[in-house]
Amino acid sequence: MNTNKIISIGVAMGVVMVGLLVIQMLWVRNALTIKETAFSSDVQRTFTKVMFQIQGLEDLSKKNRILQLMDRPLLPSGPNAVIKKNRLSKTFIYRGDTITFKMEYPSRFSIMPMFDNPILDNPEYSYVYIDSLIKKELFRNNIYADYEFNIFNQEGNQFLFHNPKVKLDNYLEKAYAFPFITNDPDQKLFVMVYFPKEKAYLLKEMGLMLFLSVLIILSVVFLFINSIATIFRQSRLSDLKNDFVNNMTHEFKTPISTISLACQALKDDDFVKTPDLYNTYIGIIQDENQRLGGMAEKILQSAIIDKGELKLKNEWVNVHEVIQELVKSNEILIQQKNGVLKYYLEAQYFIINADRLHLTNLIYNLLDNANKYSFEKPQISIRTQNDGDCLLIIVQDNGIGISKANQKKIFDKLYRVPTGNVHNVKGFGLGLSYVKAVVDKHHGSIGLESQLHKGSSFFIRLPIDLTKTSCK
Repeated sequence: MNTNKIISIGVAMGVVMVGLLVIQMLWVRNALTIKETAFSSDVQRTFTKVMFQIQGLEDLSKKNRILQLMDRPLLPSGPNAVIKKNRLSKTFIYRGDTITFKMEYPSRFSIMPMFDNPILDNPEYSYVYIDSLIKKELFRNNIYADYEFNIFNQEGNQFLFHNPKVKLDNYLEKAYAFPFITNDPDQKLFVMVYFPKEKAYLLKEMGLMLFLSVLIILSVVFLFINSIATIFRQSRLSDLKNDFVNNMTHEFKTPISTISLACQALKDDDFVKTPDLYNTYIGIIQDENQRLGGMAEKILQSAIIDKGELKLKNEWVNVHEVIQELVKSNEILIQQKNGVLKYYLEAQYFIINADRLHLTNLIYNLLDNANKYSFEKPQISIRTQNDGDCLLIIVQDNGIGISKANQKKIFDKLYRVPTGNVHNVKGFGLGLSYVKAVVDKHHGSIGLESQLHKGSSFFIRLPIDLTKTSCK
């Protein structure tokens, strides 16, 4: 799939996703609007009852005002029915219920002629009583939102109660207003009720629906991102596989052609065949056959790793002995490029519990890569050290190095570090993915330090006894 097609699909999916998100958000917004309307209706219905009860209190207050003017005993259920006093508190009785509150000095209530309403002859009592009415009716209608209330005189533009925690402008801009039923022309009194956390309360009430909406939105975003990532990943994998097939075809073609030519030469009747010539051509065939076998083995190893069937035949392995054997077998190849391979066996504990074959392949791959990517006079070293209960193996070279961007990908299967215009580096991109799989299987870890044109260093940490420790 070409890049333009992928981008077109991504853009189309993005437009669809944005459309779905907008629809979902509009749906949530409409649901919230409906919830607000229902809440407003519930509040209106609740305060219709509250205002009728306030009217009852107002009637009692009028009677007590008249009785007070006549110097007659007051009705005990009215707002002036004080039965207990002390410096800081008053307790009132109303219809058999006890209302307790603490007086504050100076008073927070406006004692002004504009509130000349019998219900406000005792503002402290009336405020507490009205608050109890509001709370009772709200609970009865299953409204559990926090609220603040005040009494407002429209004619005098004055509030009865002064609460420093609540701005008076909030009442005028956001509060519900309910007029006194017995309002007279001189005083237009309103009970103003303000719900400071109304939005949060409604969202909480929408709980499950909101949770599902958010979950759907997040799921759509996740699926979109995951789909786009998968498309790009599959496209990249397809390109890597195509490169792998082309590279493999080229790699196999060379030894096959060489074997074919050698066989034709041996079959040619006009060609003088001497024992030395036979030995030479048979040696060529053997070398190329081994080369084909090695490449086939790498591909088989990769298939085994993919299937998760990489199994270890653990034994106690002398790592220094393995390194010395590999140095001997790689030294000739490195010397052909006028390079040097040195080893520093500094570890005191170098016999570890591991699979000898896979450990040998691991170190060989690192040495082979160090040689392949050091184009002129390779300077390669391999060092061992002890790191706690782990054996540290360091393979260092002076090659072309690996950029920061490519360092994150080098252990991916089929990935090969770009070498610019130089195409003489052979391989399938399977070596380092195999190395990583073997290290992980041994409960070890592998790290890399590299700079472009300054070489690379691989750090492999393997447990001395993988049955007891881990070096991850």
